[in-house]
Amino acid sequence: MIAALLAAAAAVSASFEPPAVDDPSPALAALGPQPAGATALTARAGRPFHGIRLDHGFWDGIDLGLGLDVWPEGFYRPTAQVRVRAFRAGPAQLTVRGTLGRVLGSIGGLVRTTDGELALQLGFAPFAPLGAFAEVSVLGATDFTREHTAGFTQVQGGLAFAPPGPLSLLASAGVLQGARGARAVGSGGMAFRF
Repeated sequence: MIAALLAAAAAVSASFEPPAVDDPSPALAALGPQPAGATALTARAGRPFHGIRLDHGFWDGIDLGLGLDVWPEGFYRPTAQVRVRAFRAGPAQLTVRGTLGRVLGSIGGLVRTTDGELALQLGFAPFAPLGAFAEVSVLGATDFTREHTAGFTQVQGGLAFAPPGPLSLLASAGVLQGARGARAVGSGGMAFRF
């Protein structure tokens, strides 16, 4: 009886998603979104923050992710993200990304804000394991008062290298522009797809 219950539980708990498919352009897959059924764990270090993110492809061209960004100054930001591939033709793809986050921490004087980002990314992979991207985004942060509301624009470019296997290397550099000036941003990291 117990064996039958365990067998039934195992059958019901099996995934109903289609198995992940090998992408003909792994560099574009490293840039996202993940193919249906595939999951990627991405860790990166950079400026202004370090982060880790888990993304899962639910439909062809759409993935959802959860992440955590950590600043060396002692505050952090949990995030939720959706990426949608708007267009893909040969070695090029256009992706729309939306991210929501909440800045938290115990530093005196820190204003806890909710922020959002809407980005448009053009990826190009002239060779299957090597890709490049350019991205432009608008960002907003607020605690829903006028004193602590700000808008920013960001432009960045980068590379993705996806050799055979589950690991990919990612790097980016760019500029974040706000009302008080501009600052350099960038990161380097690794994605593990399973």
